Amino acid sequence: MFGLPKSVISAAIIAMLLLGYFGLRAGLRGSVASTPDIVAPQTETRSLPTVVVQTIMLEPHVIFADFKGRTEPNRTVTVRSETSGVVTNARIDDGSFVSRGTILCGLAIETRSARIAEAEARVAAQQLDYDSAAELERKGWTTASRTTALKASLDQAEAALVSARLELQKTFIRAPFNGVFETRFAEQGDFLAPGGACGDIVDLDPIIVSFEASENEIGGLKLGEPASITLANGASISGDIRYVARTADARTRTFRAEVAVENPDSELPSGVTAALRIEVGMADAALLSPASLVLHDNGSVGVRYVNDDNIIAFANIEIIDDVPEGIWVTGLPTGASVLLEGQDFVREGTEVITVPVEDI
Repeated sequence: MFGLPKSVISAAIIAMLLLGYFGLRAGLRGSVASTPDIVAPQTETRSLPTVVVQTIMLEPHVIFADFKGRTEPNRTVTVRSETSGVVTNARIDDGSFVSRGTILCGLAIETRSARIAEAEARVAAQQLDYDSAAELERKGWTTASRTTALKASLDQAEAALVSARLELQKTFIRAPFNGVFETRFAEQGDFLAPGGACGDIVDLDPIIVSFEASENEIGGLKLGEPASITLANGASISGDIRYVARTADARTRTFRAEVAVENPDSELPSGVTAALRIEVGMADAALLSPASLVLHDNGSVGVRYVNDDNIIAFANIEIIDDVPEGIWVTGLPTGASVLLEGQDFVREGTEVITVPVEDI
């Protein structure tokens, strides 16, 4: 360049580059100094799901337990003969209501009346002998030992008379209590030996409704507690618990219990299926709509609610009563905001926006 040495040209080029570099830096400093503070990037706004909730409060509520049972007689007795003889009286029909003392089977008297007459005559004779001896002893004409011997003979005669009368009474097989003569086993002309069965009599007042309770339910059953009962024919009756077993059945591991129901006219029959509802305790519970229930992924039934941080939570619940207004459940914290709408579209841990049902 214009005959200048190469070293001079190189130095000039380097100087120009340096001047350009420092000039650029000075321009950048002035630009940065005049630029306002850098604003941090804004967080992206999320769209939260909206759910309808209802705040529930717990209140004491009766816990009921439901059982299946059947009606049974209060007692059943097979009436048997205490002596032997041919049945001559069989006038009571099967299924007839009988009062205590009614003759169910009458046996032939045969010689029993004669034995009574003979015993009565012997008692009369012994009584005369004893009275005479007692009078003679009083006057000093006989000894006291003779009077004592005659008194012993009189006592024996009287005992024989009582025995003869009892033997005659045994020919009349009577009802031991008021009840229904359910089944006759001996007809007129049959011979009954001692222990022979005349028939079955059942006591249906009170009638018993028996049922089985599990080991978890037995603790809530108390003697005297009322029970509401619905029979298979739709009839509604009520009674009180009269018996709760203290020993479980070895096969089923359940405990037998009985409810006594008044049945003065024996209208309620035995062997009818019955549904029982019995009060077994109290619990703090909430009244909910069945539509609030959801099935958790683990298979449990419960309710979704919103906690204080607006986060969805799940509570396992137990239904303790079913009424026309809804279901009574336990397992929820008091004051919980239960989801009424949208519970099927959210999961536990989700943040939501709540809308009280009162505002809809």
